[in-house]
Amino acid sequence: MNTAHGSAIHSEGAARIAVLVPSTFLLDGEICEMAARRGAEAHLFRVHPESVADPRDSDAVARMVEDMGSVESLSKAAAQTADVAPHAIVWACTSGSFLGDGNYGERQARALSKSAGNVPATTTSLALVAALKRVRARKLLVLTPYHAEIGIEFVNFLEKNGFDAVGQAHAGKGSDGEVGALRLRDFLALAQSAGTSPRDAIVIPCTAVRDRRMSAELSRELRLPVIAANAATMDLAVQLAREEHAA
Repeated sequence: MNTAHGSAIHSEGAARIAVLVPSTFLLDGEICEMAARRGAEAHLFRVHPESVADPRDSDAVARMVEDMGSVESLSKAAAQTADVAPHAIVWACTSGSFLGDGNYGERQARALSKSAGNVPATTTSLALVAALKRVRARKLLVLTPYHAEIGIEFVNFLEKNGFDAVGQAHAGKGSDGEVGALRLRDFLALAQSAGTSPRDAIVIPCTAVRDRRMSAELSRELRLPVIAANAATMDLAVQLAREEHAA
């Protein structure tokens, strides 16, 4: 495992967030823009796995993201963020923060905080839970870009956190490039295949999903709030960073 530090959109006096992302992450600009719109700076650090998985092999993909999301890997990566003196730190990988035992995300957050100087810390999976609770959603339509085997694990994670997945569909993608190629029409097709049970919100995991306008358009089409990974991640990370910055 090693890390590489990416650029940020600088804003004088803004709260700084260290964002750890998988090595194959392609949406640096989108994350930095999201942070800037929320009045913060995002500084990206890449986390590299021991080996890159064949995207067609769901088991290999799961092992790869679990490797990157291990407490040991994240602790080492978080220690490299000291130069930017972050006010908060986040592991921005959904599958890399829900695959594991029942309190995996909490253990990751504690390790991140400790290695980054005891600043507030979170993960994308924890941020998605927080966002769903904020809109008081319980019955969910879950649309994942993942292989079904991994997508079902995300559904299990949501149900363990008190949500009811009344519909689900999975796109079967195994790489950031494949996930990033999904468009509004693909998520509309997934939603159509997932049945018509009453639901309170749509949740779309995976920080590799391109989302400059897609969530808003999907929400208009289906007349439901859409909780997507990157927006949820930045909402919570910016909140934590602002609170720390103001302390």
